[in-house]
Amino acid sequence: MGIFDRVKAVGKEVGIGLNAQEQYQRAYEKGVLLQPPDYPSAVKHFSKACEMFLQEGNEDMARLAKANATLYELIDKRNLDTLPELIQVLEPITEVPCIGSQDEMIQTSPLIAELRSLQYEQQAKKCGNYADMTLEYMNAAEGFMKLGNAPLHISERLQLEGPVEKAMLRAFYCEGLSDYYSALSVVLSSPVQAHDHMQKAASCFRQAMVVDWSKTVDDHIAKVSSKSHCWMCGREMQGEDVFFKYYPAETEDYHTQLLESSSDDLRMIDNAGHVTVCTVCGSAIENQADRYATMRADEVRAWANQLFNQTNDVLTNHNERLRALERVAHRH
Repeated sequence: MGIFDRVKAVGKEVGIGLNAQEQYQRAYEKGVLLQPPDYPSAVKHFSKACEMFLQEGNEDMARLAKANATLYELIDKRNLDTLPELIQVLEPITEVPCIGSQDEMIQTSPLIAELRSLQYEQQAKKCGNYADMTLEYMNAAEGFMKLGNAPLHISERLQLEGPVEKAMLRAFYCEGLSDYYSALSVVLSSPVQAHDHMQKAASCFRQAMVVDWSKTVDDHIAKVSSKSHCWMCGREMQGEDVFFKYYPAETEDYHTQLLESSSDDLRMIDNAGHVTVCTVCGSAIENQADRYATMRADEVRAWANQLFNQTNDVLTNHNERLRALERVAHRH
């Protein structure tokens, strides 16, 4: 091998003088197939290969290199805001290499469906109200449901919450979130409807085998279904921490006996040292207490300001007398 050939070989080893196909291959050898993978390197080489394929007029390979670059950049940075771009890049392509492989190919249609559902999830998190979140999560659930029991290709690599291996489990998870936020959107107008939506959410989370969300929803169900009469106005309210709360109070056995003798609701004092108060009565008490506290604070402030002003007057008088004495002392 001559010196020119050796220089050329060294150049290719460090990435100089590569053609488009070699640049594309280098993305796997120096990025994807390394253990651990070097995704930034893979993205760099795929992007360079895309430019070179375009210069050669090979649009098919340019699109494939672009798709790989965008896909591995998503995996590397986990920036879900780039999902629309990746979907757009993948749409003209029928198949791409499996993530982490060079030879095994997968159809892009299920991958795009997965990405669209993840996009709905991302949009749900950015919504400003529960009603819109309900809709976006349901769109995501329907998208995953269409994939059936198929494995998910990219969700697990994005470190997402919830099930990330099977599309069906992810569908139940998103449907559960949809029902959960639907419950929150109606709880102030109908705790009964909220209870029904929470029940549906609990069923979905159990099917998705998501233990933490199942417990969260079960706790909500217990509270939204609970009822108690208000100690102040006597009206029955449904929904603890929504339409009634427990307020600290002095309660004794005598009070229980009074309620029993009058066939009143014992739940009003079923929490030791507390009574149940509806949010209307409770807010009236709190608002009036705030008003009195503000009035008293203003009175104290006025008294303190008057005292401070008097003290300042005395100090000013003392300073003037001291300066007068100093002037007399200097003359003598």
